[in-house]
Amino acid sequence: MAPVIVVPKSAFRLVRGDLKYHSVIGDSGNEVGRGFCTSCGAPIATRLAAMPDLMAIKAASLDKPELFKPTMNIYLSSAQPWAPVAKGLQNFDKMPG
Repeated sequence: MAPVIVVPKSAFRLVRGDLKYHSVIGDSGNEVGRGFCTSCGAPIATRLAAMPDLMAIKAASLDKPELFKPTMNIYLSSAQPWAPVAKGLQNFDKMPG
């Protein structure tokens, strides 16, 4: 589970430190790069080869995470039975088209 906010890549600004990326192949068959802080290992951002102009930023890494307002739940098909699901949002079993 990872609450994320998707922004244009040009709007992403890392305030301090650097990111190191670990790449995997996503459900789409395209590369997904997961960016971690090089100092502490915290997950910060995700790059999606299928959407190269966008960045997915982990809400918890924001300076003011309380401003994050989720709009959808995705990948519900792989959600664990104990995982809370935000009510009143659009739901998708996988990534929406």
